[in-house]
Amino acid sequence: MANRISKAPEERKKELIEVATKLFELKGYEKVSVRDILSEVNGAPGMFYYYFKSKEDIFLACMECYFSEKLKVKVDILKNEKIEYYDRIKTLRELIVNDISQFVQRFNFSAENSITDNSYRLWELTHYIGQFVEIYADFILEGIETKKIKNNMGITKENACNISAFILYGAIGTIYSDSINGTKEVNNPNDAFNIISKIFAGDIGDN
Repeated sequence: MANRISKAPEERKKELIEVATKLFELKGYEKVSVRDILSEVNGAPGMFYYYFKSKEDIFLACMECYFSEKLKVKVDILKNEKIEYYDRIKTLRELIVNDISQFVQRFNFSAENSITDNSYRLWELTHYIGQFVEIYADFILEGIETKKIKNNMGITKENACNISAFILYGAIGTIYSDSINGTKEVNNPNDAFNIISKIFAGDIGDN
């Protein structure tokens, strides 16, 4: 066995996550072992368990890394008031469609998985949505203040986060519920978008 190259802890952890992500995408979660990951980086078990408690732990870390990158892109767009409001909505929806497709492929969010298996994916997905709630609430308030969307629901600064959470988590349920329950694959995200449009009296995203 070749000598292992000494790397800084964060660099080594990042390498493990990158390698594990590629293997999970290539083989699927069930067919990847800790030994497979270590083989790719020429590492020892002790090194792996210094950073992660288990295969489940690194799987969650892979998804967290993925979602963190996606979240930053969406936040930057929603906060950029130099971009016209409806253009931001259109871009956001395009990103969501692309992200769903990539997420399903990379982390195998499939009806064929057991409910227990998909629970890891669902946990990380809901955690990611939680980080997006406040940003989306501010975006809704901006739309109301600039008359870009209607406010038939009586949205205020005090309840905007609750409304945002209701919409975002509801959208996730619409898109992923059948897959999580094992009945079929991920639903068309346009179904969720149409519901959101109706919530805002058809104004949001229809331009």
